[in-house]
Amino acid sequence: MLFYRLHVVFLIGVILLVGTSFNHEINSQKNVGAFCANDTSQGDPNLNPIDDSPPKLIRTVENGSLYTIGTGEDQLWLVHVWGDKGYDYGFAYGTLLKEQITQMQPIAWAHFEQMIIDELDKLKLPKWFEEIVANKGLAYALDFQNALVEAYIDKEIYQEMQGIADAANVDYLTIRRLHMLGEITRGRCSLYGLWGNATFGSKTLQLRALDWDTQGGLQDFPVVTIYHPRSSKLGHAFANVAWAGRHN
Repeated sequence: MLFYRLHVVFLIGVILLVGTSFNHEINSQKNVGAFCANDTSQGDPNLNPIDDSPPKLIRTVENGSLYTIGTGEDQLWLVHVWGDKGYDYGFAYGTLLKEQITQMQPIAWAHFEQMIIDELDKLKLPKWFEEIVANKGLAYALDFQNALVEAYIDKEIYQEMQGIADAANVDYLTIRRLHMLGEITRGRCSLYGLWGNATFGSKTLQLRALDWDTQGGLQDFPVVTIYHPRSSKLGHAFANVAWAGRHN
């Protein structure tokens, strides 16, 4: 069994390992910013054993390698990608996972489109934006939203999505729309941070997770992607836990 069960809450996580430039006085600081909206006192401990079997190499391409981990329902894909730019990441990823992406994309879009239409009055969107979704459709609303935020998003992210689209021969706009869904739904996230003497080498370990439901079939395409930047403009090495063709 893996360290989590895929049929329970599937965490869409982004793990960033970054060096800290100052010493944290961890024992003298109080945690004043964390809270949980749900009652966790009755939760059962997760006693599933950790699967420590070695990954199985499936194939390699330029700037990428594909492995599997686990067995049966607990199997997932492990992808390593390297690059000097975002497009390198995306093209290697899309090449390695073309079959999974082409299967997952229509499932994901149909699921989220129906979910948002059904729950539109509960999403607490601004009335004017709710009317755009209702009158012009989800695709139009997501394109409109992306136009509002594009100036604030690193261009390498768009280049990565373009690389995925080119390699997997799927629609670029659909990929971009799927990645904007988290901003429309305003879903609550799970977050944690560790630093100081809580981590090896006193590095900072941060996780942000989108706790999506498991009713849409997306959990059948789990992927862990390890990014290895060759350029400082791409930031630090990090891991992303998500689905084939969707990184959040």
